[in-house]
Formats: sequence, structure tokens, C-alpha cells
Amino acid sequence: MLTLESAQQALRGAGVRLTPQRTLIINALVGNRAHPTVEQLYHLARARYAGISLATVYHTVSLLARHGLLLELHGDSAGLRCDPDTQPHAHAYCLACHAVLDISLVAAPIPCTADDLPFTPVATELSLYGYCPTCAAPHD
Repeated sequence: MLTLESAQQALRGAGVRLTPQRTLIINALVGNRAHPTVEQLYHLARARYAGISLATVYHTVSLLARHGLLLELHGDSAGLRCDPDTQPHAHAYCLACHAVLDISLVAAPIPCTADDLPFTPVATELSLYGYCPTCAAPHD
């Protein structure tokens, strides 16, 4: 799980400056299990730092993902989402309210062996689509 300390260590170790804007975005992600979109992160950051741009947020999210500090989720139409939990797990997307839920995995699913593929896999992502408990419940 992303922490400010883990981000500081990873980025400084890679020679990347930890700017106030990057620190603000990291702090918005620490402990955040809502899988915010980049636009939602932008609005959170802008409330604290009016001069931050959407491009800075996108760039920072990409930077954090490249350094293994978060996962970029492309699983729904809400836009690029961020997950600070980089441990192996799946995601369930609600088709009604667009919530994203974490699903524990006993082992990461591997659809085939590396010998069957024309490339070397480094990660596997499993996404489920359906309805969260609130949206699946019958409405009176």
C-alpha cells in the first residue's frame, strides 16, 4: 500500500524530485480505497493548491505507476482510476453506480503459459463487471 515514505524512498532513489504538487497527490492517494479517477484527484488537489493543473496530476499518476507505487485502472468509462494498493487483487466494477471494489485473490490468475504468448507477461489484471450490493438490491 502506498505511503508517503515509500513514495519518497522510491522516487528519490530514482533521482525524481518530490515536488509539493507530487506530495499533495500522494497524500490524496494514501489510504484511499475509493479508486479515484484522475479528475477526482485533480479536484481534491486543486482545493489545496489552486495552481495545480490536470496535466500535472496525470503526469504524477503516470510517474507513480511507472515506479510501482500505484496501479492505473482502465476498466470503466469513468476515466483513468488510481489504486494505491499494488498487491495482487482483482477489481469489480458496478455498472450502475460506477463504484470499484477490491476483490481478494488466492493466487494471481494466469490464462496461459509464457510459452504460449508472443511476449513476456509481467502482470495480470482481472476485472469483474456487475452490480454492487447496493445497486443489486431490489428497490421498493
